[in-house]
Amino acid sequence: MGEKNEAILSYLEDNARFADLMNGAVFGGVQAVDPKQLEDASEHYTEKEGKGRNIKYRGRTRDIIRRVRNGGSILRLVALEAQETVDYGMPLRCMNYDAQEYLRQARAIQRKNEKEEKYRNASELLGRLRSTDRLFPVYTVCLYHGIEPWDGPLYLSDMMRFEKEDAFRGLFRDYPMILIRADEPMDYGAFRTSLRELLAVLPLRKDRREMRKFIGEREAYRKLDRETLEAIAVMTDNRRLLEKAEDHRNEKGEYDMYEEMGSFFMDGVEEGMEKGREEGREEGIRAMILDNLENGSSGEQIREKLGKYFGMSEKRASEYLEHFLQEAGCLSAV
Repeated sequence: MGEKNEAILSYLEDNARFADLMNGAVFGGVQAVDPKQLEDASEHYTEKEGKGRNIKYRGRTRDIIRRVRNGGSILRLVALEAQETVDYGMPLRCMNYDAQEYLRQARAIQRKNEKEEKYRNASELLGRLRSTDRLFPVYTVCLYHGIEPWDGPLYLSDMMRFEKEDAFRGLFRDYPMILIRADEPMDYGAFRTSLRELLAVLPLRKDRREMRKFIGEREAYRKLDRETLEAIAVMTDNRRLLEKAEDHRNEKGEYDMYEEMGSFFMDGVEEGMEKGREEGREEGIRAMILDNLENGSSGEQIREKLGKYFGMSEKRASEYLEHFLQEAGCLSAV
């Protein structure tokens, strides 16, 4: 699992934010999930494959799963799977997770029934499930937070190979996936926690100028909580936001990081362009490349920025990058 996946899952472990994600992104602002009703229901599922000497066991663990309880009664299970990259088998994966949870519930009921031995007839005894036994519904939500647009399937049927004229097609039972796309803008007014500030910047990661403008126009980014600040820094590849964070903390414990964000979110582009105007194009290019290297950008990301902001061809950008890598004493492969 990647660092960004770990970061956003850690952030959403908080029940208030978890509920806010579901209410804001899935239910359009309707408060369908009460954070006070949530409790951890983390489960490790084991799948068995093969027979005899070839039998194999494979473990699976859900990213986050919460049990929704009203008093002593369990209402449902809500699970979250975070994805940084497109998974072209995601509907099948979600269906498998749900099936494993239903099987786990069924096995627990069967064990209880075996101990009590209160079967009314042979049919209940055969399956060790009574006619009154019920499972709790499971809802798996996929949160996609990658930069590139999601082009994967949304339904199990999207993964199927159907014949053009197939009499069986009408018998197929589809399995839709619940997908939250953080790479696209959404109705951020539907959110009630600081999750709103994190989600709002994610679609802007490809356009740092727009991101800076967006942040500057919103007061909320001048009073962030520490966890949101850290999540934004990791999810936008700007860890340097945290270097001077304590210098901008007010008496309420809120972080006013607008000025720091304004410079770091630009990844040195504006600084490089300004130097390019004052000291020549060469120095501007040099400043941008070195600043990006210091900030941990990959060679591919730097070449894309050289093409975007200086109109370079891919070959020319590679030559500039190689030149300044040598100057900085770095390896040639970035």
